[in-house]
Amino acid sequence: MRAGRICKAVLSAAGFALVAGGLFYYWAISSRLVRVGDVRIDPLAHIDPNRHYRLVVWEHEVPLPWEEGAHREALAAAVEEFTRVWPNVTVDVQFFEWDEGHGKLREAIANGSPPDVYGMPLGVRLIDAAWQIPIDAYLTQEAAQDLLESARRAVALDGRSWAWPRWVLPSLWVAREDLTPSLGEARPSWTAEQFLEAAADAKTKAGAWGLVANPFDPYLFVDVMVASTGKNLIGADGRRAWTTEEIEAGLSFFKELIDRGITDADAGRMSRTRLASFWNRRAAVVAPTTPWLMRHLLTRGGASGGRQSGEEPLPESAGHLALPVPPPAVARFSGALRATVAGYAVFRQEPYQGDDHTRLAMFLAEHLSRRLGPWEAAHLFAAPAHPSALERWRVDAGLPAKELDLIVEWAKAALAPPLLDTHAEQQARAVEELAGEFAKLWSGGDPADLAVQIAIAVDGLRAEVGHP
Repeated sequence: MRAGRICKAVLSAAGFALVAGGLFYYWAISSRLVRVGDVRIDPLAHIDPNRHYRLVVWEHEVPLPWEEGAHREALAAAVEEFTRVWPNVTVDVQFFEWDEGHGKLREAIANGSPPDVYGMPLGVRLIDAAWQIPIDAYLTQEAAQDLLESARRAVALDGRSWAWPRWVLPSLWVAREDLTPSLGEARPSWTAEQFLEAAADAKTKAGAWGLVANPFDPYLFVDVMVASTGKNLIGADGRRAWTTEEIEAGLSFFKELIDRGITDADAGRMSRTRLASFWNRRAAVVAPTTPWLMRHLLTRGGASGGRQSGEEPLPESAGHLALPVPPPAVARFSGALRATVAGYAVFRQEPYQGDDHTRLAMFLAEHLSRRLGPWEAAHLFAAPAHPSALERWRVDAGLPAKELDLIVEWAKAALAPPLLDTHAEQQARAVEELAGEFAKLWSGGDPADLAVQIAIAVDGLRAEVGHP
């Protein structure tokens, strides 16, 4: 009897252990699953070496200055490297224009057929959380530590990361060091007061404009506002984040430039002739810039050792030295600079292709971000999102060490647009709305009145797109 009771107890214990073990295993598996729409994905799914996988990549071609076709070649080389490691994988790449929007992706999502990997060089977005797969479960601790914090912030929302960052491009202006001797003290950031002092000095000593700009480009104003407030125009809740008082202060800075003759009061003439003025020592600072304009200015201005098509850098004896500078901040620098953070997002399809398929897509997206990111950054004067790539990037960029150090510092201060697609679209439209009001400064507009009109326009846009 006693032996029977012991045997029964042992069997009961074994059964309990088996059930407990099964429950623990189920809990362990369930806790690591990633829910995307109606699919639950195991990020540790086994990849079958005997199965053939096909991954689809949609990439926006990065038109690197004076290097037509180089980006496609670099991407092809990166894909070849990946397929050498995974010979049972075929990667199909479809290219889109650099500035083509996300309309085709949205259509593909509506049809249940988005690409596996989607390149976003103009800024990462969360398009649709029911289809876009967060990367956190696929991001190792080591890989997470090898990311600029600004890049991590740019791809994160509600505690999840939605893309693999590849580079960070801060929005910068360009100054002539020979016309702004106080520039060395002002970098890596400067206030409106410091900027006005340097610009006035250039006007007094060289008869040059302090700033030549394109007043019809609203990002001229946005650059200063982000540096001043540390906020995007549209906040994380979809509401206007700049107060009317902050907008007025930003407008007043430009109004003072006009009133003091530090910038040209003729907006049309200035926008047409700003580059000529800069090269002819008639202007100390040019703004805003694009990656292509930055490359032109730094190459011809002697900061970069590269050449552009058919044009040699100006001789050192000419006194030309163009240097990137951050936009000035009203009152004090907020610690943020407007920036673009590029990356790769991963999507599921309908019917779902399998957890192993998704894991391979994540491997490919991470590989492309690490392989192409530093190379693209070197050509665009951006900073790679991965600090481990900085050494290679420094060699490829062709800039003096001081400039590279500053680009990294500015990249760490990067503030990207809102991640959520609807808010990013709302901000893009809001920036367009303020463009016309901002340009009115050059025809005598009052900063206080214009600030109210900008606030009304932005708030009206919120109601227009259906926010409460």
